[in-house]
This record gives sequence, structure tokens and C-alpha cells, in this order.
Amino acid sequence: MYSPPPDPDTERRMRAHHSRAAKASDVQVEPGGEFWGWAGRTLGAPARTADGQPAWLRLVAAPEEKAAGKLWDGDLDAQHAFGDLDGHRPNLLAVHDAIDDGTAYRAELSVRVDQPVLSDDPRPSCRTPGGTSSPGRFRRWRPSTPTASPYDSSTWTGPAWARCPTS
Repeated sequence: MYSPPPDPDTERRMRAHHSRAAKASDVQVEPGGEFWGWAGRTLGAPARTADGQPAWLRLVAAPEEKAAGKLWDGDLDAQHAFGDLDGHRPNLLAVHDAIDDGTAYRAELSVRVDQPVLSDDPRPSCRTPGGTSSPGRFRRWRPSTPTASPYDSSTWTGPAWARCPTS
């Protein structure tokens, strides 16, 4: 968990766009639950949908020309590729994009997970909390590389995924 950005104008803009995204997504942000990401680039908070379901509203900001890549498209790409992984990944419910004065903002509304964190280690692993292997589950295994074609997996810039070993 990080603190708000050091620049008060950036903090004000992030909170304003988070509020606009909540209205656009028809959710009510719950008071007192604000979480800032690194360098004030993201702002997340618990919310409730119009029908009272718990949700999470995350806002990410980037210069308009840099609004791409894993930070920007990762959740949407993962939703399309994996869905909710049989309840092991929060469903992405909505995405709201806005551009203001050269800054791009993306709000992502997800189902809120009310279960405890399974690991405090940010590195993905094939291990379950009990220490056993989880065959067939996906994990990240190498960084992205430059690409010549999106169909050539040896040079693809998208996420690099591998199945955990089955033995």
C-alpha cells in the first residue's frame, strides 16, 4: 500500500476521475477504504453496485501516449483469456476510459473478493497455500519480448504464460 501522490493537483485529479468513474459505472464507493498504488498511478476503493453487490473500483492513470501494455490492458486481457478461473480470479464487470488534458484514465470495476489473501508474495507460483503443486493452473514465467508479429509466440509482447507441471 502506498500513499497519495506528492503533487496535490494529481491527487485531486485522481480522486475526481475515480468519482466520475463510480458514477459512470453506477456504483457507490464505500467511505474510508481508499488504496493508492505506486507513485499515485492507481487508486482503488471498495464499492457497491446498484443492486448492493460488493465490488472493487480501480483507476489507473497514464500519459495518453503511454496508455497501453500490461498496466493498462492486463485486467481486460486476463478477463477475455481466463474469465474468473472458476472463482479464483475476480470477474471484471466494466471498464470506463476517459482522457483529460493529455492524461488517459481507465477505471476497472471488478467483483470484490472478500476472502483473505492466499499469499503475501507478489511472485506467481504453482504452489497452493498448503505447499502442494497446482497442476494445470497458469503462471507467469518470463518477461515479454519484442514482437514482429502478434501470431508468432516466440516474439509475442503479450503476457507469457505457462502451465504448471502436472507431475
